[in-house]
Amino acid sequence: MDLNLDGKKVVVTGGSRGLGRAIAEQFLAEGAEVSTCARGEAGLAQALDEMRAAGGKVHGAALDVRDAAAFRAWIDRAGAEMSGIDILVSNVSTRLQGTDEAWWRDSFETDFLQHARAAEQALPFLKKSKAPSIVFISSIAAVLTNLPPDELAYGVMKAGLVNYAGQLSARLSRDAIRVNVVSPGPIHFEGGTWDAIRKANPKLFEAAARLPQLGRHGTPEEVAKSAVFLASPAS
Repeated sequence: MDLNLDGKKVVVTGGSRGLGRAIAEQFLAEGAEVSTCARGEAGLAQALDEMRAAGGKVHGAALDVRDAAAFRAWIDRAGAEMSGIDILVSNVSTRLQGTDEAWWRDSFETDFLQHARAAEQALPFLKKSKAPSIVFISSIAAVLTNLPPDELAYGVMKAGLVNYAGQLSARLSRDAIRVNVVSPGPIHFEGGTWDAIRKANPKLFEAAARLPQLGRHGTPEEVAKSAVFLASPAS
């Protein structure tokens, strides 16, 4: 199937590894131009080198999405560098540790506010696109009520993200900007959260593998295919 992504300008946050990298690579394979960011400079540089070596037209910058000024400036820079933004995939996420109010504030910044910030900053570019769309990466934690204690704030923020995306979809329909959410279950990849759990708590890792109907953890590539299809004009 031709997803009509050839030449499209795409911003993917958190593209140095895991879901973000798989999504970026899938867009590149479809002929899109991609701009991505990540917090770790060395990891991002390696990822960019490898994607370019595979023939992808990709740009990137190391930054913390919680730094509002730097994040907004990067999205503007990405739009200028690519001469537009057709698609935004807001992917960055984490599971912060804590129990106090500071933990809640940090979780809000990391797992909700930066997604809204990305959408708002990309909007002027998206309104000029002929095939604009936004995809947010949420989690099944948004609807689960039996979560580990350290995922309490994470689940709340992911639920808020789903609600925000729904409101944004209704509001932006007048501009023909489509908004979708992908909510993965447990995804395993080397160096990721579930890889660390596999080593530290094998019983929890195995229990999480029994949650999906397939009886196993998902892969970044499986999620990427869904996200890229939903972002594409073909959907």
